[in-house]
Amino acid sequence: MIESNPSLASLIESASADVAELSGQAARWQAASPGRVNLIGEHTDYNQGRVLPMAIDRYIAMAAAPGVPGQIRVRSSAMAEERSLSLDQLHTPHGKPWMRYIQGVIAQYDQHDVRCPGLDVAVVSSVPMGGGLSSSAALELATAHLLEAVTGQTLTPAERIQASVQAERDMAGVPCGIMDQTVVELAASGQALLLDCLDQTARSVPFDSQALALLVIHSGVSHSLAEGAYAQRRAECERASALLGVNSLREVSPDQLARLKDEGVLHQRVTHVVTENERVRDAVTAIEQGCWDRLGALMTGSHRSLRDDYEVSCRELDLLVELATVERGVYGARMTGGGFGGCVIALVETDQFEGVADRISGQYNDRMGWAPGCYRVQAGAGAREICAAL
Repeated sequence: MIESNPSLASLIESASADVAELSGQAARWQAASPGRVNLIGEHTDYNQGRVLPMAIDRYIAMAAAPGVPGQIRVRSSAMAEERSLSLDQLHTPHGKPWMRYIQGVIAQYDQHDVRCPGLDVAVVSSVPMGGGLSSSAALELATAHLLEAVTGQTLTPAERIQASVQAERDMAGVPCGIMDQTVVELAASGQALLLDCLDQTARSVPFDSQALALLVIHSGVSHSLAEGAYAQRRAECERASALLGVNSLREVSPDQLARLKDEGVLHQRVTHVVTENERVRDAVTAIEQGCWDRLGALMTGSHRSLRDDYEVSCRELDLLVELATVERGVYGARMTGGGFGGCVIALVETDQFEGVADRISGQYNDRMGWAPGCYRVQAGAGAREICAAL
């Protein structure tokens, strides 16, 4: 079953209604930020490699009204919770992990002399949580734009991205790369973003063919990258870089890779990073030439590498890729996001989309005992303040 996609306007309306109920005042400030899918280039960002993500037309919306001085009060419809944060304890991690993303951004802005006043805040989301669609980066950038709307003080896009990255690393405890926050901030409608994580240069790649549709399928397995596996992969990459005497795995040549052939797991990890960087380069060429068969093959090859060499897949993700890739009208499929659960993306002929989604959902339900969430997503625009007139 294909999940409905509420409009951004309806999300903003819901957040504004929630904050009015919470505070007794009309919402004065609003902001929104998209989730993202990564078309290809997984676990290459923190290795200073290339990635090809795009923002999607699913959003986190936030609305705020003046609150009690020295306190942030947040109501999240997705978490079905209401929590408070004392601004004089800004640098002590909040007891609720989801609050740390908001707290971390406020703390980073505080270091830029942007002081958050007391606020009542409501958060509404159409980005599936724990699905590898970067709800965390969406929450961070929505918070950043909301805070700028409240204070009238703005950072540059680069500063905003860095503040959000540091918020996730320092407060949430996830040693993330820069990909998610960068695409969530810089994305343009109808465009993927080719990001070189070595020099942080980016360029848009058109991804709006009417012949194509992108299907996102949630495995039903939520992941938590802060639980150690993500950090372990980063540590393995750093060990391999040290063994090879390079600053990052971006620099590794085929000859250097061969030197690791007796290093077992480290050889596998580096093999993935080196070949994934090549797949990103080839995927951009395939998109620009309209070679969808080639793009699909690269996506499926990426999944095999993530499953076998980087070992960040799981049986549910593998099953979804297997089911998708035998379907007529599917060019290719892969897990997206950090792994260990979350979502698969499939590149599908537009006129085959609904049938493909229904058949995969039904077969997955027969095998696993539950029907996965299926979403059609398009390349959307990046994070921003929302005018009250929306």
